Amino acid sequence: MTSKKENKKKLESFFEKEYHSLKAYINSRIKVGTDRDPEDIIQKVALSLFSGAERYSPITNVGGFVYWSIKNRIIDVMRKGKGHSVEQDDNDIKLIEFTEVL
Repeated sequence: MTSKKENKKKLESFFEKEYHSLKAYINSRIKVGTDRDPEDIIQKVALSLFSGAERYSPITNVGGFVYWSIKNRIIDVMRKGKGHSVEQDDNDIKLIEFTEVL
């Protein structure tokens, strides 16, 4: 039970102290866009970590744990962006083919 509370306290302390560093890290990795706002990424990662804090064993390296989670979220955002543009390109090609048929 105490490890659950300790994990939350460690995460709260880390996010409070390192918020600007996390934001700078995200800005250095991706260009800011509507779906790529650093604050949104931090909030989504924090929500995920805080909601799952009781499932984790005691976190010893909070910084590594949080940065690893943010890195994975950035990768997810980048994949989502690629999939969207590929899907849009496919739709554009289909539209062109359809208009040629008409």
